[in-house]
Amino acid sequence: MEERRRFFRLNDEVVMDFQAISSEEFAHWKEHQTLQKSELQELEKEIGTLIHQLRSSHPAVGQVIELFNRKINLLHGHGDQHAQLNLSAAEARVRVNLSACGMSFTTSEDLSKQTHLLFDLQLKPSNAMLTLAGTIVSVEKTHTAGDSYLVRVNFEGLKETEQELLIQHLFQLQSRTLRQQRDQ
Repeated sequence: MEERRRFFRLNDEVVMDFQAISSEEFAHWKEHQTLQKSELQELEKEIGTLIHQLRSSHPAVGQVIELFNRKINLLHGHGDQHAQLNLSAAEARVRVNLSACGMSFTTSEDLSKQTHLLFDLQLKPSNAMLTLAGTIVSVEKTHTAGDSYLVRVNFEGLKETEQELLIQHLFQLQSRTLRQQRDQ
């Protein structure tokens, strides 16, 4: 069977924390997500779109505004007392393969008996914070030193603004990567 992806995937580094949740907790989280509108994420989407437009006509001004937005996101992330998960204070980055509908990552935890995960992600360099739930698609033991597992997850219950934020992040990542390759 031919695999058909809905969105392209890129290797990235994010600050991430996750926890396994039961099917009941997942259903409750999903219901809560559909009921709750996130004004902050709506603003982030609008700001991201306008910054992208501004950078094409006035690159320096767009860059300054993007830096201010990143600073505000960073301050918001450190001041959030109500986060369900705690991102490490050291901000250790985790290598992931990310798309707008899911991701894969390696972990030392054997999650093969789990079906759902709850994530806190901080996208770099924007410092945009996302809390997402996902359904585990597969868990494979890797052939590297130590116990390591490759986990593939589909995000579930994504709001349009969350998916748009991921798409913008991936587009910016791809643009930076292509620019770096061109400069070398």
